[in-house]
Amino acid sequence: MSSKTWLFSILLLTVAACRQPVDESPLVASVYGHELRQSDLKGLVGEGVAHDDSVAIVANYVDQWIRQTVMLDKAEKNVKQDFSRQLDLYRKSLLTYTYEQQIVKQLLDTAVSDYQVEEYYSSHQDEFLLKNPIVKATYVMAPLKSPIDAKLKAIVARRNFQEADVVDLEELASRYHLQGYYDIDSWIPFYTLQTVVPITTYNESMYLKQNRSITLQDDSLRYYVRIVDYKISDEIAPLELQRENIKAIILNHRKTELLAKLQDDLMAEAERGGYITRK
Repeated sequence: MSSKTWLFSILLLTVAACRQPVDESPLVASVYGHELRQSDLKGLVGEGVAHDDSVAIVANYVDQWIRQTVMLDKAEKNVKQDFSRQLDLYRKSLLTYTYEQQIVKQLLDTAVSDYQVEEYYSSHQDEFLLKNPIVKATYVMAPLKSPIDAKLKAIVARRNFQEADVVDLEELASRYHLQGYYDIDSWIPFYTLQTVVPITTYNESMYLKQNRSITLQDDSLRYYVRIVDYKISDEIAPLELQRENIKAIILNHRKTELLAKLQDDLMAEAERGGYITRK
């Protein structure tokens, strides 16, 4: 075999090895020679999606692809800036992040006990100061001329309001088809209560300190409210409100420590192997 024939054979093998398989799926759209094919839409629509919704999702995707490709083509022809360094940095960052996530998934201890949560809460209470007041409350809304006005007022005004009183309030409201809220075990922002009940005050803390049983009205309804408990701004948020947040904080600390140790171990390994030189 001559040297020219041999070189030509090597060139053909190299080109064949680098050639990407041709996408022969149906053409969906094209812009300035850029092609969007049926295979590019694979996985776009999830299982169980209605036909009309599927059509709308695909149509929207195709429209967005066309718009972006028109802009990209124009940008490629007019922007002369070299982005190879930024792309290389992004590639390295993405590789490192992906590797770290693999290690975290494999090694991170995700079990957080109640004791650990309570210990963190006790030793970091300055992190859990309330920015806005919160309340435990119940209320019923009734027409202005309700025949049970006096009964509702009496229930929300009971001296030692407890769960049994909530039951009485709920049963009475149910009998007369009235709307209300009866979960006195859950904390809610005071402003959330105010979106339903027209409580207006310029000093929320003072209002909550002075009002536990509240009856007020607007143009069409009368509201019967009982504030069972409250905490004002700058008080420490209850543990039950912060439990999931604390778990997330603890896990994030563990993740940070795990990745720092990983980096130290990899550095030590590279140093021992003589793979690091400094000049």
